[in-house]
Amino acid sequence: MLLVITGKTASGKDTILDKLLLKYPNFKKVITSTSRAARDGEIEGKDYYFLTRDEFEQKIKINEFIEHVEYGGNLYGTFKTELENSLNSDLIWKIDPSRAGQIRQLLVDIKLIVIYINTDDQIILKRLHDRGLKTNEIEKRMQDDKNIWLQYKDKYDFVIDNVPGQLDKTIDKICKIIEDKT
Repeated sequence: MLLVITGKTASGKDTILDKLLLKYPNFKKVITSTSRAARDGEIEGKDYYFLTRDEFEQKIKINEFIEHVEYGGNLYGTFKTELENSLNSDLIWKIDPSRAGQIRQLLVDIKLIVIYINTDDQIILKRLHDRGLKTNEIEKRMQDDKNIWLQYKDKYDFVIDNVPGQLDKTIDKICKIIEDKT
């Protein structure tokens, strides 16, 4: 099974992914790459492969990514080898909502579930402010999220609301989906 986790910026995707990996130790996390700097506590090769923008663009030119996107002024993508080397395992893959909306075009004949994580805009606004983003950058990200949602909302298998203080309920809903699909 390939479980794709996607959603709005700052919707709690990483927290949800970490909780799911604890609950399902047989699942392997697909490590994606980014050109942004590591945040406090993020670890190379565990959270992301951190590349400079030049390194990332060079790898795009030589076709090393199965998917990539620019979001929030940074590049994000998945190395082909990262996915290909793990397809015999149950996988959890966190990717951009626009790429998740197109994933079935990239991966045919693979059983996958695409779950979109939604969170109230006021919560996202606070989280992005707490990350130190500037107002214009926050507004752009939130508008990008709305545009992506309008374009791809019919491509996601499930939409789960991640309500602050109810993370266990969010995880339970996703676990029910996994159990129903296996």
